[in-house]
Amino acid sequence: MKGFFVGLSKLIFGVAIASILLSMAGVATARYFMARLSVLPPKPLFDGEQPAQVSTEAPPSEIAPQSESSPTAAQPEVTQEPEPPPDPETPPDAYDAVVVQPIGLVLREGPGTNFPQVGGVDYEEEIMVLEEPADQPWIKVRVIANGQEGWVKAGNTRPTDN
Repeated sequence: MKGFFVGLSKLIFGVAIASILLSMAGVATARYFMARLSVLPPKPLFDGEQPAQVSTEAPPSEIAPQSESSPTAAQPEVTQEPEPPPDPETPPDAYDAVVVQPIGLVLREGPGTNFPQVGGVDYEEEIMVLEEPADQPWIKVRVIANGQEGWVKAGNTRPTDN
């Protein structure tokens, strides 16, 4: 009879250890995939955009002058950066704010989800609130970094302490 209880206790102990190990493996796997899915992908670049950190042009002192009389010498294409547009007028009741929505905001042409998207605003990016209509849950903003204007859902910004 003693052997029966020893065997039964070994069976119960083994099943308990196996279930603990399986549950720990499941938790570890779930944590791994949650960590992988919480990392945001790199910001996409659209036609004509270049990453802000990478400079593709050499300083003027490193560009070698080329002979104009040589027809086989390739002339570097000189592109002038467009002049930034003049600052549009700022309404008197406008104020600076920052985006507090962790996933950022969608910038739209008008106040509603039925209007097309014109861009986006990243988390903690500085914006200027231009208009806050009392009759709708949308606010008109201007992105300070590039001057783009559009409408975002209200409640996702916080005024800055300027």
